[in-house]
Amino acid sequence: MPLKLLAATALVVAIVCIQATGSQGATEAIHSKVTCDRVASTLGSDSYAGTVTYPYATVAKLLSSLRAGQTGCLRAGVYEQDVEVVRGGTAGEPVTLTSYPGERAILLGRLVIAETANWVVVEQLDLDGRNEARLPSPTVNGDNVTFRGNDVTNQHTGICFLLGSDEWGRARGTVIERNRIHNCGHLPPTNHDHGIYVEVSEGARITDNWIYDNADRGIQLFPDAQRTYVARNVIDGNGQGVLFSRDSSNNVVEQNVISNPVVRYNLETFALEGDGNIARRNCVWSTRHWGNSGIQLEIGVPVVENVVTEPSFANREAKDFRLLPASACVNVSRSTLTAGAPPAPPRKRSGRLVRLRAGSRSVWPGGRLLLSARAWTSVASPARARSAVLRVRRAGAWRRVAKMRLRGTRYAVRLRPDQLSDPIRPRRVRLRAYVRGAGRSNIVRVRVRR
Repeated sequence: MPLKLLAATALVVAIVCIQATGSQGATEAIHSKVTCDRVASTLGSDSYAGTVTYPYATVAKLLSSLRAGQTGCLRAGVYEQDVEVVRGGTAGEPVTLTSYPGERAILLGRLVIAETANWVVVEQLDLDGRNEARLPSPTVNGDNVTFRGNDVTNQHTGICFLLGSDEWGRARGTVIERNRIHNCGHLPPTNHDHGIYVEVSEGARITDNWIYDNADRGIQLFPDAQRTYVARNVIDGNGQGVLFSRDSSNNVVEQNVISNPVVRYNLETFALEGDGNIARRNCVWSTRHWGNSGIQLEIGVPVVENVVTEPSFANREAKDFRLLPASACVNVSRSTLTAGAPPAPPRKRSGRLVRLRAGSRSVWPGGRLLLSARAWTSVASPARARSAVLRVRRAGAWRRVAKMRLRGTRYAVRLRPDQLSDPIRPRRVRLRAYVRGAGRSNIVRVRVRR
């Protein structure tokens, strides 16, 4: 079918023409008001009560404690574990997994929403899906599952989102909105690993995401994607943009920026037998194809009212895909904007890859103070040194006070008050941990009492 090109000024793309302090700030403000029914921490224990003071240690324990309408919060840190959600909530009362207000947690491992888990919300987390089996993550087999405001990747080790399976459960009503989905799939490309793989699915909504730098398709509708709505996303720098294939039917791809494919096309089909699909009112751009559209000529679905123009991102190299005000992709009427930019990339730790925490803010004579530390050699790679050094600030210098032994994934030590301060003159002391290969930690202040 011939491609109909409209003037760029007539394009309706309700996407990311947002100011730096726009609805992203509003999203964070809303999240800061989250009420946590149960809490987990890398310094907790699954034998605890799951409160802020006595948090659980694992995501699995946190999820198993939640009932319909409840929220489980993860304190900042890296949770290196595979997680399967087997129980959800109900309509209007989902089970929610999120970061603790004002913090950001990293889940390193495979996340699976089982067929038995309906009405689940996963939001405001960094989801690094690397796992030993190299299986897709997040995998969704339950119904009415929402992913919102997450950073999703697996550092080029496989498929990221996989929606539905003939064997493990059809995914119905999945919502993927305002996420960053990037660096998924093996390199060099294999033509099999995608950012979002809509496999056996009904009624999925994929909106307002930034989907970029994935090895193969940004979004694949194959082989049985039904009534998928793909809108207001930036789909840039992937091996390919969007694919319609096999029995996938009644899928709408509209108001997206689809640009700069590095292997194949922005829009394409393969052995498509389904009907009712359409791609309309998108902004498309490619430097690899004749006419700069990157649209497969034999696409086999209506491709209408799309505009071929360079998007003009705020800073593509820095992965800031907001559109500049003068971009021809910006919607003339901004009143239709319904969502903000996805979350910013994970902040670098500016050399501080060690996190020290104290079991209490004060210690009395006869008592013991538990100190624990987690360390990383990168944002998501735990340090492997066998011990850490704990130092206390005395006489204007940091002086060694104890060795912290590695126990599982944490360094730990218990200290008496006299090891921290002169018992005759109790005072507030400052502590810091050092781990070879990761550096020094934050400073923890503890009051030594008498």
